[in-house]
Amino acid sequence: MNAPRLLAGPLAHGDPVFGRGIAELQAAMAAGSLSAVELVRAYLARIAAYDQAGPALNAVLALNPQALDEAGQRDAARQRGAALGPLHGIPLLLKDNIDVAGMPATAGSLALAQRRPQRDAEVVRRLRAAGAVVLGKTTLHELACGITNVSSLSGRTRNAYDAARVPGGSSGGSAVAAASCYAAAAIGTDTSGSIRIPAAFNQVWGLRPTAGRHDNAGVVPLSPTLDTVGPLARSHADLSALWSAMSDPDEQDDARRADQGWRIGALDAFFGRADAEQEEVSRHVRMALAGWQSGGAHVQPVALDLEDTRLTAANVTGYEFRDALAACLRDAGLPVRSLGDILDGGYAHPEVAPLLRERDALRDADGTARLAVLARARALRDEILASMERDRLDLLAYPSVRGAPVLLGEPQRGGNGLLAAVTGLPALSVPMGFTASGIPVGLELLGPAGSERLLLQAARRFDARGRG
Repeated sequence: MNAPRLLAGPLAHGDPVFGRGIAELQAAMAAGSLSAVELVRAYLARIAAYDQAGPALNAVLALNPQALDEAGQRDAARQRGAALGPLHGIPLLLKDNIDVAGMPATAGSLALAQRRPQRDAEVVRRLRAAGAVVLGKTTLHELACGITNVSSLSGRTRNAYDAARVPGGSSGGSAVAAASCYAAAAIGTDTSGSIRIPAAFNQVWGLRPTAGRHDNAGVVPLSPTLDTVGPLARSHADLSALWSAMSDPDEQDDARRADQGWRIGALDAFFGRADAEQEEVSRHVRMALAGWQSGGAHVQPVALDLEDTRLTAANVTGYEFRDALAACLRDAGLPVRSLGDILDGGYAHPEVAPLLRERDALRDADGTARLAVLARARALRDEILASMERDRLDLLAYPSVRGAPVLLGEPQRGGNGLLAAVTGLPALSVPMGFTASGIPVGLELLGPAGSERLLLQAARRFDARGRG
């Protein structure tokens, strides 16, 4: 397949939102040619046409019954001349492990179908304060425990460019929704690649912030040490707008001078060589980096011992998930109060259940195994940062995923997401289009702690030069 076409194209009878960015939508509302209510209705029309009908992408799990009312309130505030936030009237979709007061927050599990949190998650509070309208919730891999986006509650979500293939996960619904213009943008979560893998597979931008940068209150946990909340969007400008709204102004790092040359390390260990698909993806990314270098950047290879087994040994998720989930369920008023209850009740999807059983059986009575994993993660972080300092590198670069999205029902491998996760460093997946045979490619950029703005600035220049 060559350069697949987005399955959710513009609607036949006019489509005021397809392909339009946040700034353009804001300008139209400011000019009076579009309202927030009309935006919500237009996005709902796209969801109706493409999510359960048409290609049936199945990215939206629940719609906010108050979305039109929220939009009407935003329109009224604009007409009153009230102070407007940077996302005023902009509809967003959120991954369904993020709490929105009065809406389901199921983490994609049939066992949590009746969970109704009473308060907004911290990220939702920030987005509402910026003026956003919560349009609804997106699908995810059940309990965020995988990367193919299958769950007992929603079934399978399909790739926005090829309905026979997986969208990646666990934030697959958010990535497909962003790609398909179901909302202006979407919010996901990332524990070990859950934003960046689906961003690459659906050709959108996806940012994993520095660990601990945001309060994860109101997010169903997978690994409290590694869990982060981040934005997915169709453009660099939209992603930047969401990041600004999600961040405290005094937490935003200083941007690099636009005329300063970039020093980029190409992380050799993450360029795949296992098969023809991986080699094709690697060539695509290396050609893009060569284009960036021709525009003035310095790109050099970086050789580090980053075998998959070493990264896996630094992943603390298995030692945190069971207990963190139990704490989340303790006062939820559900028939299940633990991972064991979910498994005993037969709730889990058959493709997810084996991993859940493995994690339920893992025991670390005195916590020493978890501490050993965290020590390995710190050693990796120190090694990465020392290498960057030694070579005076601003960022590291590598494919977000080494290969192609697999067919529905097959296991997905080849992600490079664990490095940023276990080191706690921020990473950005930049959409790089498709290889000659149609494989979607994302380029991942990784930087020092707190360097989200640096990543965004580098990506903007890369987007102009590396792909131009």
